[in-house]
Amino acid sequence: MSAISISQLWSRAWDLFKVNWLLLVGLLVLAIIVSLIPFIGALIVGILVLPALVRAGYLVARQGQSSFGEAFGDISLLLKVFVYYLILALIPAILIGVGFILLGGDSAGTGSILVVVGYLLLFILSLFGWAGPYVILSGRAGIFNAIEQSFSLTAQNFGKVFVAFLSYIGLAILGAIPCGLGLLVVGPMAYVFWPLLYLALTGEESVSHA
Repeated sequence: MSAISISQLWSRAWDLFKVNWLLLVGLLVLAIIVSLIPFIGALIVGILVLPALVRAGYLVARQGQSSFGEAFGDISLLLKVFVYYLILALIPAILIGVGFILLGGDSAGTGSILVVVGYLLLFILSLFGWAGPYVILSGRAGIFNAIEQSFSLTAQNFGKVFVAFLSYIGLAILGAIPCGLGLLVVGPMAYVFWPLLYLALTGEESVSHA
């Protein structure tokens, strides 16, 4: 892993994205369209479509190619990924939601603190919990053990993971400049980059080493 740089991983993600752009962009566009359905759209996206996008990125990173059928091929895995993200986001979401409610009343100061703490906690949990879905998809652990393994992996490689987060934020900002159209590339490509980083940190085989 020491010989692999973040820039190299982004380069590999770009190469894999070019081969699988229809699948990755298609799933992202599908998520956007389905989310427009009143009431149930966001639920369908959270439970099935986004986990399928995560799985597609993982399979692309590991195999070099994937398909819509493979992305949606194991509903139980998709549900586990959904529950994983739900657990990580639950407490921050509660803090942020209560904070915004309080902002409209006499406890605006408390509301502001809750919102800030909620977003800060969400960032920390995202930073340390990013690898959990790939632990689940690889079959190495269940939901709660995946949280533990992700936190441990990040703590052991904090510098490289933090640089990866900063690089993603930078690319996302650049992608948003041309009327947001660049995000249709940066967004799907990131779904390949993160499992590439996971596979590199854990030493598992992937197409990135072919």
